[in-house]
Amino acid sequence: MTRTTRRNRALVAGGLAALVLLAGSCTTPPAPTTTDPGTSTELLPLTATRGTDAALYDSAGRQVTLRGANFNQLGDYFVTDPRLPAVATLDEADWDDAQAYGFNVVRLVTTWSAWEPERDQIDEAYAQRVVDAVEQANAHGMYVLVDLHQDAWSKFVYSPADHPCPAGWQRTRGWDGAPEWATFTDGRETCSPDGKRETPPAVQQAWDNFYGNREGVRDEFAELWGYIGGLFAGNPGVAGFDLLNEPGVGSSVDQATAGLALAYDDAIRQIRQAERTFAPGAPTHAAFVEPLFGGFPLIPFDFSMDTNVVFAPHTYAESFDDIAGFLDFSLNAYGTAGRTAYRAPVFLGEYGAYRSSEFNEAWAARVHRLVDANLFAGDTWWQWEQACGDPHNTFFPMPEDEVQRRLPSCADARSTQACPTRPYPRAVPGRLTSIDASVCGPGPLTVTGTTDVQSTADLWFPTSSTTEPTVTGDGIGAVTAQQQDGGWRLFVSVSGSYRISVG
Repeated sequence: MTRTTRRNRALVAGGLAALVLLAGSCTTPPAPTTTDPGTSTELLPLTATRGTDAALYDSAGRQVTLRGANFNQLGDYFVTDPRLPAVATLDEADWDDAQAYGFNVVRLVTTWSAWEPERDQIDEAYAQRVVDAVEQANAHGMYVLVDLHQDAWSKFVYSPADHPCPAGWQRTRGWDGAPEWATFTDGRETCSPDGKRETPPAVQQAWDNFYGNREGVRDEFAELWGYIGGLFAGNPGVAGFDLLNEPGVGSSVDQATAGLALAYDDAIRQIRQAERTFAPGAPTHAAFVEPLFGGFPLIPFDFSMDTNVVFAPHTYAESFDDIAGFLDFSLNAYGTAGRTAYRAPVFLGEYGAYRSSEFNEAWAARVHRLVDANLFAGDTWWQWEQACGDPHNTFFPMPEDEVQRRLPSCADARSTQACPTRPYPRAVPGRLTSIDASVCGPGPLTVTGTTDVQSTADLWFPTSSTTEPTVTGDGIGAVTAQQQDGGWRLFVSVSGSYRISVG
């Protein structure tokens, strides 16, 4: 394992702190160019804007919609049994298949414990795996959203096999997230009073100590993001950085809300400093920020002055419960919060249903309608592959008969996702004003928008047909259709107020 001191790469010691505090949160996105990209499939730099017309734009001034899935093959998960792999192998077939779905982004799960297994020392071999994955995604026409993932704080918080739980409590397995040196549980109970992974006192104590910056652990989190920001500074194939997956509440909502705001702001400052250091003058990357686990309460609206920010909640509403209407309520509320409170684009980082095939398809279709109606900046479903030893699908300790039952299926890790592909506008000139699309598989697509400059829209239309789709509308000019595995890329020249219909 090759390691390097983190500060030697992305944190220039010395006068860094003062410079970051003075300038780090005031980054202004560069004005978009007006160059028409035509039929180019080059990945252009992306920038989020905040304000009345908050959206995600590429450097050609086109509003971008990101659609894809979560890839967790680089996650560092708790191992229930060494014979059951916790993650699948990331290979060329994954990239080819994702491209055939028409994806233009993957949310790439990475883990703090893998980036920095020892304090202030980066595992260079792991960093290279992340760099390689970004390059592979880019070669297949997909951006990468680099996600720093965690569930239940860390794989180092779990109930040992010989640990007796209090009466009525349940043993917990480990998950993923922080390295052992950043995990402070103060000897609290690891069993759960209700079987949920977030409720063991040890997990809550770890979050309390993170938000309270015990032994500088929150500072270390921000500095890691400085390293990652430096690693990808100026890279147009990176859509942005998802700073912390589903941050936990701990034992105090007030402390968690305040501590999370500080963690985000400090991480963004470190990223901006690294970007200025390693790619001066290049566009910065968007910071994707998530609310506290469960969705509400959110994070303070003024957590950062940075303008290149995306609000990135998740939803599993109604996929595990029967609260009628909660899915509509939650996604509409997120849309409203993005537009009126954060004044930032909204990106749905995770969603998924796990009941019957019929239920899952209907549920996913509802998600897609709501995402389109609220003009989210995109979405990524959970998850592309789930290995036979993934903590989402195991318990601890695992009985031998259960291990033997799972072993024959371990080679087939691909998840089955309801409605994995649908038509959508990858990028449209100016401002996108509506999407009316098939929400599950092939079907019609109509988008409207307005632009001050004639330019080219880039649309994805999934179909097995070899017949070129029909494109009609208003304010449109030349149409170029490029067939690829799974469907068609359609490039449509537009100007003024336009409507593009594909069918």
